[in-house]
This record gives sequence, C-alpha cells and structure tokens, in this order.
Amino acid sequence: MDPLSEDEEPSTETVFILRTPPAQLAAATAEPAATPRGEFIEDEQPGSVEPVHEGEPKKIIDRTRRTLAVGMLWLVAALALLPTIGLIFTHWTHFSTDDYKELSLVFTPVVALTSAAFGFFFASDERNRS
Repeated sequence: MDPLSEDEEPSTETVFILRTPPAQLAAATAEPAATPRGEFIEDEQPGSVEPVHEGEPKKIIDRTRRTLAVGMLWLVAALALLPTIGLIFTHWTHFSTDDYKELSLVFTPVVALTSAAFGFFFASDERNRS
C-alpha cells in the first residue's frame, strides 16, 4: 500500500465553521464604504510629517557593528577560557584532554566567523581610510 494513500473513509458528519464579526470595528473606524477592508489609505502627504526615527545612518551602522563585534569577541573568549578552566580543574569536572581536542570542532568555525566579521568591520570603516 502506498504510504500517502487514504486508509479510512471520509466522515459524513456535518462540520460547522463559524466566523464571528469583529465587535463594531467598521462603525468605530468610519471607513468609507468604497474602500475594501485591509486596504492602506494614505492620510498624510509624503514629506509633510517628520520621520518617526531620525538619526545618522553611519553612527547607527557603526554602533550595530560594534555591538556584534564585542558579542563575538565574548563568544570566542568564552569558548577558549571555559574549557581551559575545566581542564585545569579536571579533578572536579572530569574534563579530559580528549574532550578538549573535540572542542576544536566548535572553536575553529567560531574563530573563522569572528575573524571574518572583524575583517569586514574594519575594512568597511571609512574613518580609517586616508
């Protein structure tokens, strides 16, 4: 028998699907009758209102890159220090040198990713260019 074929007969019981209208949403918003529900209506002319978030994009980009770089640096530090501390206190942690060697499977790609991110950050930083 095919694993995707039906193995039982369809039910003959009646299924009711009930949809309850939102509580007086149309009356409260007073939308025009000709506008279909869910359609976007522009109520302000473009450029007539100040933007919601105003800032210098370069500063925002630098702040985001800095946050990501510091986070990745902490990740590399944690992946380097915690197993080393575990190896030092092997009497209590039962962390062996074989376990330490196995961590290179995780540590190597994280270091490669972090170095690529740092390289991108410093290569794209326009302040250091002459």
